[in-house]
Amino acid sequence: MTGGLDAQQLLDHLPAGVVLFVGDRMRYINPAGVALLEGDSAEVLIGRSVMEFIHPLDQARITARIRRAEARPLHNPPTEFRIHTARGNLRVLGLTSVTQPVEGENGVLAVFMDMTAHSEMEQRLRESDENFRSMLENMQDVFYRTDAQGITRLVCPAVRNVLGYEAEEIIGRPAADFYPDPEDRNELREIILREGAVRDFPGQMVCKDGRVIDISISTRALYDEDGGFAGVEGIWRDITERRNLERELERRATTDELTGIGNRRCILEQVGDAIERCRRYRRPYALLLLDLDHFKVFNDRYGHALGDRVLKHFTAVVDAQLRNNDRFGRLGGEEFCVLLEEAGPQEAEDVADRICRAVRGSPYLDEEVGDLIVTVSIGAAHCSAGENNSVSRLLERADRALYQAKQTGRNRVQWQA
Repeated sequence: MTGGLDAQQLLDHLPAGVVLFVGDRMRYINPAGVALLEGDSAEVLIGRSVMEFIHPLDQARITARIRRAEARPLHNPPTEFRIHTARGNLRVLGLTSVTQPVEGENGVLAVFMDMTAHSEMEQRLRESDENFRSMLENMQDVFYRTDAQGITRLVCPAVRNVLGYEAEEIIGRPAADFYPDPEDRNELREIILREGAVRDFPGQMVCKDGRVIDISISTRALYDEDGGFAGVEGIWRDITERRNLERELERRATTDELTGIGNRRCILEQVGDAIERCRRYRRPYALLLLDLDHFKVFNDRYGHALGDRVLKHFTAVVDAQLRNNDRFGRLGGEEFCVLLEEAGPQEAEDVADRICRAVRGSPYLDEEVGDLIVTVSIGAAHCSAGENNSVSRLLERADRALYQAKQTGRNRVQWQA
């Protein structure tokens, strides 16, 4: 305490409560302040955060006043706010504060008085507080509040059922701590600062056991008395089950059930995207149509079950020859499509030849019928910037080349002239 013993003795005898705190932590509290907070002694209260006592609905406003006083010398005008005393009683206090240097830091010297007017008002406040707490206790979604620095100041008990943390383990920590990537929160913050609120914003959070869940966030900005940004509050809910269902539906809509690669719809959409990229960014690509030679013989001689196993074997062999950015899909039956992205003529020919050799050199091994030699005919079309292509025109070019490959003996690659 600065100002000498006489100053402290004067504060000790004031009938109004006086608190000196730095960074939310109490450094000094006079006897009147101890009485108002219903603490056992000043020693018990010193070192505790003032935020432990301030009502959750008033924390954002009071935090903003403290931050202003810490930032520069300032005399905050009087205000009223609610507290819970050390014994859990609800009170309304009138407060004024001023910046006070303490050991090289800007602290805050606050003077406050009990403004709880009479029992009727106190009862209404108590009922309001109980209703608020009951709402938080029984919510299925998670209500939260953070300050302007992104520190969690309030979170309801439902967080235990979703993230596995107790509310006390989260309060006081940056909200970004619970995102898979702390940078993921930046987009949400930017939208809130720009628009003031957001509804059903998609995101993810990390549970205490390490699981990552999908969430939907609806939140709004909080502002202090001067209109400055003071934090956010809102609700987020666990939508992992819904998102998993959406992902499964999307997978089924774009995946061939037998082979696990893209289905006809998926690969043709990817071809269309490649055509557009070539047109915009002049990136070359190639399209390969693959058709298993004499596949009908496998089905007729050994049955469709073995034929399906041959198709899955063939898919695995081809997939192992592709580059990371290539796309592979099944058009139907024994016909497949490979999209070679950003592949010049020589690179595309090398990949196509490699596929043909790999398939020929990888017979399907069956316990009952022995080794089954599988070969493939490939019709290929290379595309470069300046060509006017569409999906149908490109497929037609590759299909003509595939026809030529079959007519000239199969088990080979034929490039469209």
